[in-house]
Amino acid sequence: MTARSKTQSTILAAVAVALMTAVLSGCSNTGDTAPAGSSAGQAPAAPQGETTGAPSSTPDADEGFPSCDEVKAALGPEVAGLIELEGSENGVSTGSLGPELGCVWYTPETNASNIEIGEYGGISVGVSRDPSYTEESMEPLGWTVQDARVSGAGAWALKPGGQYDPAAQLDVAGMQVVRDGTVVVFTSLGVALQEVPQLASLTNEWALVGGVAVLDLMD
Repeated sequence: MTARSKTQSTILAAVAVALMTAVLSGCSNTGDTAPAGSSAGQAPAAPQGETTGAPSSTPDADEGFPSCDEVKAALGPEVAGLIELEGSENGVSTGSLGPELGCVWYTPETNASNIEIGEYGGISVGVSRDPSYTEESMEPLGWTVQDARVSGAGAWALKPGGQYDPAAQLDVAGMQVVRDGTVVVFTSLGVALQEVPQLASLTNEWALVGGVAVLDLMD
């Protein structure tokens, strides 16, 4: 296996582990919570590591991270109708790379009383810091995305797996926007990993712009 193939496998494996953790966490919910996604603010981290699940502690002063409410407001009207499920642990936690922010919101239809599983879904936003995660190290994979709005903000972007389509709905592989070692990861959540109609406006291009908006919230 070539070095490039090993790196690709590592990144996709990390994404798969994070998504499986999200699904299993959702299946353990009780009451009216959904059997999909993560019940905690448990977004996939940068490809080098994985999140550790439920927060073990809240770092002092949240280590310069914004609140999930601030992130949601910065992401605009496209996510205004999404909700935080009861029992959510959205917020700052301690992950494998240190403090990280995890925010998860779902469609209002994501509940145990709704039999239309195709309407179950949501979005996960994770923010972590990893100074070793650089555009130069990822560029050989061919997964980086060129966008003037991102580069003009001093950031760079990555579509895990490649095949970036700006108009396509955000999928389970997600999008990443990075600046000075701060990594913002967007992924979609769904029971069968399908495209959820209520999330159609959450495109890859929207995630690029949203990623810059979230980076601008960081102290």
